[in-house]
Amino acid sequence: SSQKTGSARSACGQRVKHPPDDTTLTSSNSLKRAFPYLLLTGYGLFLCSYFIFDEYSEPYRFFARGVFLIGVFVFAGGVRATWRQPLFQAVIVYMVYLLLSAFWSEPMEWFRLGQKFVISVYIISFITITYFLAHWNHRQFERMLRLCVAFASLAALLSIVFFYRDHPFPATRLEGIGALTNVNIFANVYGIFAILAMGFSLRAETLPQRTLFLLAVGLFICFAWFGQSRTAFVSMLIALSLLVGLSLQQGKVLYASALVILGGALIAIFPDVLEQALLRGQGLRPLIWAQAWEEAKSAPLIGHGLLSMIAVQSQQHVFETIHNAYLQVLWHGGLIGLCLFLVVLTLAFCNAWTQGRQRRDYTIFCMLVFTACIMMTGVDTLIARPRDQWMVFWLPVALLLSYQSMAPRRGPVTTQCTAIYRPEPEI
Repeated sequence: SSQKTGSARSACGQRVKHPPDDTTLTSSNSLKRAFPYLLLTGYGLFLCSYFIFDEYSEPYRFFARGVFLIGVFVFAGGVRATWRQPLFQAVIVYMVYLLLSAFWSEPMEWFRLGQKFVISVYIISFITITYFLAHWNHRQFERMLRLCVAFASLAALLSIVFFYRDHPFPATRLEGIGALTNVNIFANVYGIFAILAMGFSLRAETLPQRTLFLLAVGLFICFAWFGQSRTAFVSMLIALSLLVGLSLQQGKVLYASALVILGGALIAIFPDVLEQALLRGQGLRPLIWAQAWEEAKSAPLIGHGLLSMIAVQSQQHVFETIHNAYLQVLWHGGLIGLCLFLVVLTLAFCNAWTQGRQRRDYTIFCMLVFTACIMMTGVDTLIARPRDQWMVFWLPVALLLSYQSMAPRRGPVTTQCTAIYRPEPEI
C-alpha cells in the first residue's frame, strides 16, 4: 500500500516520499516541449487567417480561441520583459487614455467598453506572444514568417487568377480572396508582407531564395496595382525603395532596378488601370475630412470619446469612418489622444532606426514608413478587431519590442540566433 501512495516509512517510522512517477514526468516534459510549437503554429495561422476565412469576424474568433487561450500562459512573462521599454509604456498609456475617453462618449455603453477593453488585452497579448516566440527560437520564428509570406503570395496569385477568370482583365478593379472587406484593406496587408518579403530577399544566402521572395514582392505590387489601391501602391514603392537603399548588400542596385522595371512595365502595359485610378480623383475623402475636422474642433482637447459613433454625411452618403487614422484619433481622443499617439509613433521610428543600424536590417523601420503613409487615407481605428491595423501597425510594434533586447547581427546577415535566444518557455 505504501508503494501505491508513493511513500514509505523508514526504520524510524518517518514517512519518506518517493519521486513522482516517470510517466508523469515524461508527459509534463513533452507538454512543455510541444507548447511553443503549438503557439507558433497558431500565431502563423492567425497571420494568414485574413486569406483563409471568408467572414469578417473569423480572424478575431480564431485569435481569441486559437492563439490567446494558448498564449495566456506567457502573458505575464511577456509584460514583465517588455514593461521597461518606453515604447511599450507609451502604448499602454495611449490605450488606457482611449479607454478612459469612453466615459465622456455619447452614448456611454458598458458592454461596448468591455469589448474595447478585451480587444486591448488581445493586442497586448499579441505583443507578448510575439516576444515569447521571437526569444524562444528566433530561427523558427523567422521561418514561420517566411512561410506566412509564401502563403500570402499564393493568396495574392490566386486572387488575381480567379477574379479575372470571371471578370474583364484589367478593366475591372481586383477583389481579393479572404475575410477583409475591401481591396484597399487587402492591399494594406499585402504591403506589409511585401516589405517582409523584400527583407528576407535581401538577407537570403542563396539565389533561389532571393528570387522567390523577389517574385513574391512583385505579386504584392501587382495586387495593389490591379486593385487600384493608389495609397497602398505608392506607399509600397516608397517603403521598398527605402529598404533597398538602406541595405548594405552589394546587389541592391539589382533590386532597385527590378522595382523600377516592374513599375514601368505595369504603367506601359496596363495604362488603362492608371487612367481609371486617376479618373476616380480624390473621391469623397476631402469632404469627409473637412466635416470631421469641424466636428473635432468642437471637442479639441479630449475629443468625443472612443465609443462615440462618427456619422459624416457627404453627398447623400453617411460614413462611419474618417479614412484617416490621425484625424480619427483626434476626433476620438482630442489633442491629448493625438499627442499620445504621435509619441508612440515617434518612439517606434526612433527605436526602429537604431535597431536597424545595430542589426543591419531596416525591415521594421520601412514597415513603419509604409504604415505612416497609408494611415493618411485609411486604418481608421487602432483598438479594433483584427483587420489591416493589426498587420500594419501592431505587428511592426510587436516585432520591434521583441527584437529590442536581442544582440545586433554581426558578419553575414543570417538568423543563426537559436542558441542565444532559447530560454525555457514560461508556462
